Amino acid sequence: MTFALACVLSAPVADAATKRKTAKKKRPSATKPVPAPEDTFTPPDEPGPSADPLGSARKAVSSDVALFGVARQPAASDQAAKLEDALSRKLGAAGDVRFVDLAAAFPASEPQGIPKGDALFDEGRSAYDNLDPDTAAVKFKEAADTYVQRPGDLRAEKLGEAFLFQGASQLLNGDVAGAKVSFTNALVAEPSLRPDAGQFGQDVQRVFTEAQKELEAQPQGSLVVTSQPQGARVLVRGRDVGATPLTGLKLAPGRYPVQVVLPGYAPSASYTEVKSSASAEVKAKLAPAPGLSALRDAAAKAGTEQAFSADGVPPEVGAIGERLNARYVVLAAAYQDKKGRMHGEVQAWDLRTKNRLRDVEVDFTKRDGKYSANAAADQVHTFLTGAALPKGRSSDDNESVASGDSVLRKPWFWAAAAGVAAVTAGVVYVATTDRGSGFNPVNGLPGGISF
Repeated sequence: MTFALACVLSAPVADAATKRKTAKKKRPSATKPVPAPEDTFTPPDEPGPSADPLGSARKAVSSDVALFGVARQPAASDQAAKLEDALSRKLGAAGDVRFVDLAAAFPASEPQGIPKGDALFDEGRSAYDNLDPDTAAVKFKEAADTYVQRPGDLRAEKLGEAFLFQGASQLLNGDVAGAKVSFTNALVAEPSLRPDAGQFGQDVQRVFTEAQKELEAQPQGSLVVTSQPQGARVLVRGRDVGATPLTGLKLAPGRYPVQVVLPGYAPSASYTEVKSSASAEVKAKLAPAPGLSALRDAAAKAGTEQAFSADGVPPEVGAIGERLNARYVVLAAAYQDKKGRMHGEVQAWDLRTKNRLRDVEVDFTKRDGKYSANAAADQVHTFLTGAALPKGRSSDDNESVASGDSVLRKPWFWAAAAGVAAVTAGVVYVATTDRGSGFNPVNGLPGGISF
Protein backbone atom coordinates (compact mmCIF):
# COMPACT_ATOMS: atom_id res chain seq x y z
CA MET A 1 0.00 0.00 0.00
CA THR A 2 1.44 3.37 -0.95
CA PHE A 3 1.03 6.39 1.20
CA ALA A 4 1.45 9.98 -0.02
CA LEU A 5 1.55 13.38 1.54
CA ALA A 6 0.86 16.35 -0.71
CA CYS A 7 1.85 19.70 0.68
CA VAL A 8 1.70 22.95 -1.27
CA LEU A 9 4.01 25.52 0.18
CA SER A 10 5.39 28.69 -1.18
CA ALA A 11 9.09 28.75 -1.82
CA PRO A 12 11.01 31.09 0.47
CA VAL A 13 11.03 34.56 -0.91
CA ALA A 14 14.55 35.84 -1.43
CA ASP A 15 15.26 39.11 0.33
CA ALA A 16 16.02 41.90 -2.09
CA ALA A 17 19.20 43.59 -0.94
CA THR A 18 19.07 47.34 -1.46
CA LYS A 19 22.40 49.10 -1.57
CA ARG A 20 22.68 52.66 -0.40
CA LYS A 21 24.11 55.17 -2.84
CA THR A 22 27.44 56.65 -1.95
CA ALA A 23 27.00 60.13 -0.52
CA LYS A 24 29.99 62.40 -0.18
CA LYS A 25 33.59 61.43 0.36
CA LYS A 26 34.47 60.49 3.92
CA ARG A 27 36.80 62.61 5.99
CA PRO A 28 40.05 61.05 7.13
CA SER A 29 39.51 58.89 10.18
CA ALA A 30 40.00 60.76 13.42
CA THR A 31 40.69 57.61 15.37
CA LYS A 32 43.02 54.69 15.10
CA PRO A 33 42.21 51.21 16.39
CA VAL A 34 44.47 49.68 19.00
CA PRO A 35 44.07 46.47 20.99
CA ALA A 36 41.58 46.90 23.83
CA PRO A 37 42.88 46.48 27.39
CA GLU A 38 42.51 42.89 28.49
CA ASP A 39 40.48 43.76 31.57
CA THR A 40 37.98 45.95 29.68
CA PHE A 41 36.08 43.17 27.93
CA THR A 42 36.27 39.58 29.15
CA PRO A 43 33.81 37.15 27.50
CA PRO A 44 32.87 34.04 29.51
CA ASP A 45 33.67 30.54 28.40
CA GLU A 46 31.77 29.57 25.27
CA PRO A 47 29.34 26.64 25.60
CA GLY A 48 30.18 23.56 23.59
CA PRO A 49 28.35 22.72 20.36
CA SER A 50 26.12 20.22 22.17
CA ALA A 51 24.68 23.02 24.31
CA ASP A 52 23.33 24.84 21.26
CA PRO A 53 21.54 22.29 19.03
CA LEU A 54 20.05 24.99 16.81
CA GLY A 55 23.51 26.29 16.02
CA SER A 56 24.97 22.96 14.89
CA ALA A 57 26.10 22.50 11.29
CA ARG A 58 23.54 21.07 8.92
CA LYS A 59 24.99 17.96 7.34
CA ALA A 60 22.09 16.28 5.55
CA VAL A 61 18.65 17.58 4.76
CA SER A 62 17.16 14.08 4.70
CA SER A 63 17.72 13.45 8.42
CA ASP A 64 17.06 16.89 9.93
CA VAL A 65 14.70 17.07 12.90
CA ALA A 66 12.08 19.74 13.65
CA LEU A 67 10.95 19.81 17.28
CA PHE A 68 8.17 21.97 18.73
CA GLY A 69 6.51 22.16 22.12
CA VAL A 70 2.77 22.83 21.98
CA ALA A 71 0.30 23.80 24.70
CA ARG A 72 -3.22 22.43 24.49
CA GLN A 73 -4.40 25.08 26.93
CA PRO A 74 -2.91 28.50 27.73
CA ALA A 75 -2.14 27.32 31.27
CA ALA A 76 0.25 24.71 29.83
CA SER A 77 2.37 27.17 27.81
CA ASP A 78 5.27 27.28 30.28
CA GLN A 79 5.44 23.49 30.59
CA ALA A 80 5.33 23.10 26.81
CA ALA A 81 8.27 25.50 26.44
CA LYS A 82 10.24 23.71 29.17
CA LEU A 83 9.57 20.31 27.61
CA GLU A 84 10.67 21.54 24.20
CA ASP A 85 13.85 22.97 25.71
CA ALA A 86 14.61 19.80 27.70
CA LEU A 87 14.17 17.51 24.71
CA SER A 88 16.21 19.82 22.45
CA ARG A 89 19.13 19.93 24.84
CA LYS A 90 19.15 16.22 25.64
CA LEU A 91 18.86 15.16 22.01
CA GLY A 92 21.42 17.76 20.95
CA ALA A 93 23.86 16.55 23.61
CA ALA A 94 23.79 13.06 22.08
CA GLY A 95 25.78 14.39 19.11
CA ASP A 96 24.03 12.31 16.45
CA VAL A 97 20.80 14.27 16.03
CA ARG A 98 20.74 17.15 13.56
CA PHE A 99 18.11 19.79 14.09
CA VAL A 100 16.79 21.93 11.26
CA ASP A 101 18.83 25.03 10.55
CA LEU A 102 16.46 27.79 11.61
CA ALA A 103 19.06 30.41 10.73
CA ALA A 104 18.82 29.32 7.09
CA ALA A 105 15.03 29.06 7.20
CA PHE A 106 14.64 32.45 8.84
CA PRO A 107 17.67 34.60 7.95
CA ALA A 108 18.27 37.62 10.16
CA SER A 109 17.58 41.02 8.69
CA GLU A 110 20.51 43.35 8.14
CA PRO A 111 20.92 46.37 10.46
CA GLN A 112 19.11 49.34 9.00
CA GLY A 113 21.62 51.98 10.01
CA ILE A 114 20.81 55.24 11.77
CA PRO A 115 20.84 57.99 9.12
CA LYS A 116 19.54 60.68 11.50
CA GLY A 117 22.48 60.08 13.85
CA ASP A 118 24.92 60.08 10.93
CA ALA A 119 23.54 63.42 9.72
CA LEU A 120 23.95 64.97 13.18
CA PHE A 121 27.48 63.60 13.36
CA ASP A 122 28.34 65.19 10.01
CA GLU A 123 26.93 68.52 11.21
CA GLY A 124 29.11 68.24 14.29
CA ARG A 125 32.19 67.54 12.19
CA SER A 126 31.47 70.54 10.01
CA ALA A 127 31.15 72.81 13.07
CA TYR A 128 34.28 71.31 14.63
CA ASP A 129 36.32 71.83 11.45
CA ASN A 130 35.07 75.45 11.27
CA LEU A 131 36.25 76.11 14.84
CA ASP A 132 32.77 76.32 16.33
CA PRO A 133 33.17 74.05 19.38
CA ASP A 134 29.88 75.13 21.02
CA THR A 135 27.75 73.97 18.09
CA ALA A 136 29.97 70.94 17.55
CA ALA A 137 29.55 69.74 21.16
CA VAL A 138 25.76 70.03 20.88
CA LYS A 139 25.59 68.18 17.57
CA PHE A 140 27.86 65.35 18.70
CA LYS A 141 25.79 64.90 21.86
CA GLU A 142 22.60 64.78 19.79
CA ALA A 143 24.22 62.25 17.46
CA ALA A 144 25.26 60.04 20.40
CA ASP A 145 21.77 60.26 21.93
CA THR A 146 20.23 59.23 18.60
CA TYR A 147 22.57 56.26 18.25
CA VAL A 148 21.80 55.07 21.78
CA GLN A 149 18.07 55.03 21.03
CA ARG A 150 18.61 52.37 18.33
CA PRO A 151 20.76 49.65 20.00
CA GLY A 152 19.75 47.07 17.42
CA ASP A 153 21.16 49.12 14.52
CA LEU A 154 24.03 50.72 16.41
CA ARG A 155 27.63 50.58 15.20
CA ALA A 156 29.83 50.74 18.28
CA GLU A 157 32.71 52.49 16.54
CA LYS A 158 30.42 55.26 15.29
CA LEU A 159 29.04 55.92 18.77
CA GLY A 160 32.57 55.92 20.19
CA GLU A 161 33.70 58.43 17.59
CA ALA A 162 30.73 60.73 18.41
CA PHE A 163 31.72 60.71 22.09
CA LEU A 164 35.37 61.32 21.18
CA PHE A 165 34.55 64.41 19.12
CA GLN A 166 32.14 65.60 21.79
CA GLY A 167 34.95 65.44 24.34
CA ALA A 168 37.37 67.22 22.02
CA SER A 169 34.79 70.00 21.46
CA GLN A 170 34.23 70.34 25.21
CA LEU A 171 37.96 70.57 25.77
CA LEU A 172 38.19 73.44 23.30
CA ASN A 173 35.62 75.23 25.48
CA GLY A 174 37.71 74.60 28.60
CA ASP A 175 35.38 71.96 30.04
CA VAL A 176 37.99 69.41 31.12
CA ALA A 177 35.66 67.45 33.42
CA GLY A 178 32.98 67.15 30.73
CA ALA A 179 35.58 66.11 28.17
CA LYS A 180 36.84 63.36 30.45
CA VAL A 181 33.31 61.98 30.85
CA SER A 182 32.84 61.97 27.07
CA PHE A 183 36.19 60.23 26.54
CA THR A 184 35.18 57.61 29.11
CA ASN A 185 31.93 57.05 27.21
CA ALA A 186 33.94 56.66 24.01
CA LEU A 187 36.09 53.95 25.60
CA VAL A 188 33.05 52.09 26.92
CA ALA A 189 31.38 52.27 23.49
CA GLU A 190 34.47 51.02 21.63
CA PRO A 191 37.58 50.17 23.71
CA SER A 192 39.85 50.10 20.65
CA LEU A 193 39.32 53.79 19.79
CA ARG A 194 42.19 56.22 20.31
CA PRO A 195 42.48 59.85 19.15
CA ASP A 196 44.64 60.09 16.05
CA ALA A 197 47.65 62.32 16.72
CA GLY A 198 47.29 63.74 13.22
CA GLN A 199 43.79 65.02 14.00
CA PHE A 200 43.93 65.95 17.70
CA GLY A 201 46.40 67.95 19.75
CA GLN A 202 48.34 67.02 22.86
CA ASP A 203 45.62 68.30 25.19
CA VAL A 204 43.13 65.77 23.79
CA GLN A 205 45.72 63.00 23.95
CA ARG A 206 46.53 63.83 27.59
CA VAL A 207 42.94 64.05 28.90
CA PHE A 208 41.92 60.97 26.92
CA THR A 209 44.80 58.99 28.48
CA GLU A 210 43.76 60.17 31.94
CA ALA A 211 40.19 59.00 31.31
CA GLN A 212 41.48 55.65 30.09
CA LYS A 213 43.61 55.07 33.21
CA GLU A 214 40.76 56.04 35.52
CA LEU A 215 38.38 53.66 33.76
CA GLU A 216 40.87 50.80 33.94
CA ALA A 217 41.39 51.43 37.66
CA GLN A 218 37.70 50.93 38.45
CA PRO A 219 36.55 47.42 39.45
CA GLN A 220 34.65 45.71 36.68
CA GLY A 221 31.01 44.74 36.85
CA SER A 222 29.36 41.67 35.39
CA LEU A 223 26.49 41.02 33.00
CA VAL A 224 23.99 38.17 33.22
CA VAL A 225 21.69 37.50 30.26
CA THR A 226 18.82 35.02 30.19
CA SER A 227 16.22 34.44 27.52
CA GLN A 228 13.05 32.53 26.88
CA PRO A 229 13.59 30.36 24.94
CA GLN A 230 17.19 29.61 25.89
CA GLY A 231 20.09 29.22 23.48
CA ALA A 232 19.90 32.71 22.00
CA ARG A 233 23.11 34.47 21.02
CA VAL A 234 24.13 37.54 23.00
CA LEU A 235 25.81 40.49 21.29
CA VAL A 236 27.48 43.26 23.29
CA ARG A 237 28.72 46.21 21.22
CA GLY A 238 27.76 44.07 18.22
CA ARG A 239 30.15 41.27 19.24
CA ASP A 240 28.94 37.74 19.89
CA VAL A 241 29.88 36.91 23.49
CA GLY A 242 28.02 33.63 24.02
CA ALA A 243 24.61 31.99 24.33
CA THR A 244 21.93 32.26 26.97
CA PRO A 245 21.93 31.60 29.83
CA LEU A 246 25.05 33.79 29.94
CA THR A 247 26.88 34.55 33.18
CA GLY A 248 30.25 35.91 34.17
CA LEU A 249 30.67 38.51 31.41
CA LYS A 250 33.08 41.06 32.90
CA LEU A 251 32.77 44.66 31.71
CA ALA A 252 34.08 48.05 32.71
CA PRO A 253 31.46 50.29 34.33
CA GLY A 254 29.24 51.97 31.73
CA ARG A 255 26.22 51.57 29.48
CA TYR A 256 26.23 48.86 26.82
CA PRO A 257 24.05 47.90 23.87
CA VAL A 258 22.92 44.31 24.44
CA GLN A 259 21.21 42.28 21.71
CA VAL A 260 19.65 38.85 22.19
CA VAL A 261 19.02 37.04 18.89
CA LEU A 262 17.62 33.64 18.00
CA PRO A 263 16.70 32.46 14.47
CA GLY A 264 12.98 32.68 13.86
CA TYR A 265 12.40 35.16 16.70
CA ALA A 266 12.20 38.93 16.81
CA PRO A 267 15.49 40.14 18.35
CA SER A 268 15.65 41.93 21.68
CA ALA A 269 17.87 45.01 21.94
CA SER A 270 18.38 47.34 24.89
CA TYR A 271 20.91 49.59 26.59
CA THR A 272 22.04 48.20 29.94
CA GLU A 273 24.10 49.92 32.61
CA VAL A 274 26.85 47.91 34.26
CA LYS A 275 28.03 49.28 37.60
CA SER A 276 31.39 48.74 39.24
CA SER A 277 31.56 45.58 41.41
CA ALA A 278 27.89 44.84 40.70
CA SER A 279 25.90 42.49 38.50
CA ALA A 280 23.49 43.72 35.83
CA GLU A 281 20.84 41.38 34.45
CA VAL A 282 19.02 41.30 31.13
CA LYS A 283 15.94 39.11 30.79
CA ALA A 284 14.73 38.73 27.22
CA LYS A 285 11.42 37.07 26.33
CA LEU A 286 11.66 36.49 22.61
CA ALA A 287 8.52 36.48 20.48
CA PRO A 288 8.32 34.28 17.38
CA ALA A 289 8.52 36.21 14.12
CA PRO A 290 5.58 35.70 11.68
CA GLY A 291 7.19 32.79 9.82
CA LEU A 292 8.01 30.78 12.92
CA SER A 293 4.70 31.77 14.50
CA ALA A 294 2.97 30.19 11.50
CA LEU A 295 4.88 26.96 12.05
CA ARG A 296 3.99 27.00 15.73
CA ASP A 297 0.34 27.46 14.82
CA ALA A 298 0.62 24.42 12.57
CA ALA A 299 2.32 22.47 15.37
CA ALA A 300 -0.48 23.46 17.79
CA LYS A 301 -3.05 22.13 15.33
CA ALA A 302 -1.15 18.85 14.93
CA GLY A 303 -0.55 18.56 18.69
CA THR A 304 -4.17 18.34 19.78
CA GLU A 305 -5.48 15.22 21.50
CA GLN A 306 -7.62 14.45 18.46
CA ALA A 307 -4.67 14.73 16.05
CA PHE A 308 -2.46 12.57 18.29
CA SER A 309 -5.16 9.89 18.43
CA ALA A 310 -5.87 9.85 14.69
CA ASP A 311 -4.09 7.60 12.20
CA GLY A 312 -2.02 8.97 9.37
CA VAL A 313 0.23 12.01 9.13
CA PRO A 314 -1.49 15.25 10.16
CA PRO A 315 -1.47 17.72 7.26
CA GLU A 316 0.27 20.32 9.42
CA VAL A 317 3.12 17.91 10.21
CA GLY A 318 3.74 17.50 6.50
CA ALA A 319 3.64 21.28 6.07
CA ILE A 320 6.22 21.76 8.82
CA GLY A 321 8.53 19.15 7.30
CA GLU A 322 8.22 20.68 3.84
CA ARG A 323 8.84 24.25 5.02
CA LEU A 324 11.89 23.33 7.10
CA ASN A 325 13.25 20.53 4.89
CA ALA A 326 12.92 18.15 7.83
CA ARG A 327 12.58 14.39 7.63
CA TYR A 328 11.45 14.05 11.25
CA VAL A 329 8.88 16.17 13.08
CA VAL A 330 8.67 15.83 16.88
CA LEU A 331 5.81 17.42 18.82
CA ALA A 332 5.85 17.67 22.62
CA ALA A 333 2.36 18.50 23.89
CA ALA A 334 1.61 19.76 27.40
CA TYR A 335 -1.90 19.83 28.82
CA GLN A 336 -3.81 20.19 32.08
CA ASP A 337 -6.35 17.60 33.21
CA LYS A 338 -9.66 18.32 34.96
CA LYS A 339 -7.95 18.23 38.36
CA GLY A 340 -5.40 20.83 37.32
CA ARG A 341 -2.48 18.40 36.99
CA MET A 342 0.01 18.90 34.15
CA HIS A 343 0.83 16.11 31.73
CA GLY A 344 2.99 15.72 28.65
CA GLU A 345 2.76 13.60 25.54
CA VAL A 346 5.33 13.27 22.76
CA GLN A 347 4.87 11.99 19.24
CA ALA A 348 7.27 11.87 16.31
CA TRP A 349 6.86 11.25 12.58
CA ASP A 350 9.29 10.02 9.96
CA LEU A 351 7.98 11.73 6.83
CA ARG A 352 10.06 9.52 4.54
CA THR A 353 8.93 6.11 5.81
CA LYS A 354 5.62 7.28 7.36
CA ASN A 355 6.61 5.57 10.63
CA ARG A 356 5.34 7.13 13.81
CA LEU A 357 6.36 7.12 17.47
CA ARG A 358 3.44 7.51 19.86
CA ASP A 359 2.33 6.84 23.46
CA VAL A 360 5.35 8.61 24.96
CA GLU A 361 4.04 10.07 28.21
CA VAL A 362 5.75 12.67 30.40
CA ASP A 363 5.10 13.23 34.11
CA PHE A 364 6.34 16.71 34.99
CA THR A 365 6.79 15.73 38.63
CA LYS A 366 9.49 13.20 37.72
CA ARG A 367 13.05 14.38 37.09
CA ASP A 368 14.32 10.93 36.14
CA GLY A 369 13.13 7.41 35.50
CA LYS A 370 9.99 6.27 33.72
CA TYR A 371 7.80 9.05 32.28
CA SER A 372 10.46 11.72 32.87
CA ALA A 373 11.69 14.09 30.18
CA ASN A 374 14.91 12.04 30.15
CA ALA A 375 12.99 8.87 29.37
CA ALA A 376 10.99 10.63 26.67
CA ALA A 377 14.20 11.93 25.09
CA ASP A 378 15.58 8.38 25.11
CA GLN A 379 12.55 7.01 23.27
CA VAL A 380 12.60 9.83 20.72
CA HIS A 381 16.35 9.33 20.20
CA THR A 382 15.81 5.62 19.51
CA PHE A 383 13.10 6.47 16.99
CA LEU A 384 15.39 8.96 15.22
CA THR A 385 18.61 6.95 15.25
CA GLY A 386 17.74 3.36 16.20
CA ALA A 387 19.80 3.57 19.39
CA ALA A 388 19.12 4.53 23.00
CA LEU A 389 20.81 7.55 24.51
CA PRO A 390 24.14 6.70 26.18
CA LYS A 391 23.90 6.21 29.92
CA GLY A 392 25.61 8.75 32.14
CA ARG A 393 25.25 12.31 33.29
CA SER A 394 23.15 14.73 31.31
CA SER A 395 24.79 18.02 30.40
CA ASP A 396 22.19 20.27 31.97
CA ASP A 397 21.04 18.88 35.32
CA ASN A 398 23.76 16.33 36.19
CA GLU A 399 21.18 13.55 36.46
CA SER A 400 21.40 10.14 34.83
CA VAL A 401 19.61 9.85 31.51
CA ALA A 402 17.46 6.75 31.59
CA SER A 403 18.12 4.68 28.50
CA GLY A 404 15.49 1.96 29.02
CA ASP A 405 14.90 -0.89 26.62
CA SER A 406 15.30 -0.20 22.96
CA VAL A 407 12.09 1.12 21.44
CA LEU A 408 12.89 -0.97 18.41
CA ARG A 409 12.17 -4.02 20.57
CA LYS A 410 8.79 -2.63 21.59
CA PRO A 411 6.66 -2.50 18.45
CA TRP A 412 3.70 -1.09 20.37
CA PHE A 413 5.56 2.24 20.35
CA TRP A 414 5.41 2.29 16.59
CA ALA A 415 2.52 2.89 14.23
CA ALA A 416 2.60 3.15 10.47
CA ALA A 417 0.57 5.88 8.84
CA ALA A 418 -2.78 4.41 7.86
CA GLY A 419 -4.03 6.99 5.45
CA VAL A 420 -3.24 9.74 3.05
CA ALA A 421 -3.14 13.32 4.34
CA ALA A 422 -3.55 15.77 1.49
CA VAL A 423 -2.68 19.41 1.98
CA THR A 424 -3.71 21.97 -0.57
CA ALA A 425 -2.97 25.64 -0.81
CA GLY A 426 -6.47 26.36 0.48
CA VAL A 427 -5.95 24.32 3.65
CA VAL A 428 -2.44 25.01 4.88
CA TYR A 429 -0.09 27.74 3.83
CA VAL A 430 3.04 28.13 5.91
CA ALA A 431 4.62 31.54 5.71
CA THR A 432 7.92 31.65 3.89
CA THR A 433 8.94 35.13 4.91
CA ASP A 434 8.90 37.17 8.09
CA ARG A 435 8.62 40.44 6.24
CA GLY A 436 5.45 42.36 5.69
CA SER A 437 2.25 42.35 7.66
CA GLY A 438 -1.44 41.80 7.31
CA PHE A 439 -1.24 38.24 5.99
CA ASN A 440 -2.78 35.04 7.32
CA PRO A 441 0.17 32.58 7.27
CA VAL A 442 -1.76 29.45 8.25
CA ASN A 443 -5.27 29.54 6.85
CA GLY A 444 -7.88 28.05 9.16
CA LEU A 445 -5.54 27.32 12.10
CA PRO A 446 -6.02 28.58 15.68
CA GLY A 447 -4.15 31.50 17.22
CA GLY A 448 -0.44 31.20 17.93
CA ILE A 449 1.12 30.07 21.17
CA SER A 450 3.84 32.36 22.52
CA PHE A 451 6.84 31.00 24.34
